[in-house]
Amino acid sequence: MAEAEYADVATGKLRELQLCELDLMQRFVAFCKKHDIRYYMIGGTLLGAVRHGGFIPWDDDVDLGVPRPDYDRFLELAEAEFTDKDTKVISIHHDQSSRQGMAKITSSKMQIINRSANVELKQDVWIDIIPLDGFPAPGLASCLHKARLMFWKVMDATTEFDYVVDTKRKRGFPQDQLVSILGFLCRYIHPFGHDYHRIFMKMEDALRKYPYDESTRCINMYAAQGFREVFPREAMGEGAPILFEGEPFTAPAQMYKVLTIIYGKDYMSPPPIDERNYHNSEVL
Repeated sequence: MAEAEYADVATGKLRELQLCELDLMQRFVAFCKKHDIRYYMIGGTLLGAVRHGGFIPWDDDVDLGVPRPDYDRFLELAEAEFTDKDTKVISIHHDQSSRQGMAKITSSKMQIINRSANVELKQDVWIDIIPLDGFPAPGLASCLHKARLMFWKVMDATTEFDYVVDTKRKRGFPQDQLVSILGFLCRYIHPFGHDYHRIFMKMEDALRKYPYDESTRCINMYAAQGFREVFPREAMGEGAPILFEGEPFTAPAQMYKVLTIIYGKDYMSPPPIDERNYHNSEVL
């Protein structure tokens, strides 16, 4: 299957944001080549590369997956490499106030207003660097591991109730009452006392149970699609070259199989306009 010709690009501020992200991507790739770190385009970034030849025209995200052993090396080395005044590497390993499991490379050259439920945050533009972890073959071990990860994912989500649930929106009876009860439980009766860092470390310990290079499958635990992003590890393989915005990057070795697992067989057909996933953010 051939990649699509690049067409139908974003315009205005969104396009400026995408090009700023592209610069961060190229710097990350140069870092990976220097230190022999594996990475792959994943999620919507991979879909954009294959279907559009670059960014999905309405998207402002970049997702790059890194196998856990390489991800650890990235965290160890990155702060010493990304040292200019405009760029930061952010992860919960270096900053306990961070509320996301994946790392980010940020640039202060552009900012966005990120709106989530009841909260508005002004943030520097970023790209996500996401750890890929081992996952057991189908069977009892897989079911138990999935249940373990799901428990910690729920614990994580409940610490962020006000970030993900719009408590001001009127839903009617009995939804409004259920939201109020859930909000109370999440805010005041949380088994881990809203210690996000502790929950994250428990989640990471669970994710590390199956070493990436010894597993038959791998998972992007931080995907919006959740457990849909479990792939045969051989589908990632040594990677395959792909052009993104005319620049060379690395995709999974079996990129079309990966896209089919995430999005289904019709991934080359863009969704209708009213079903496109516009993120709730504003480019400044």
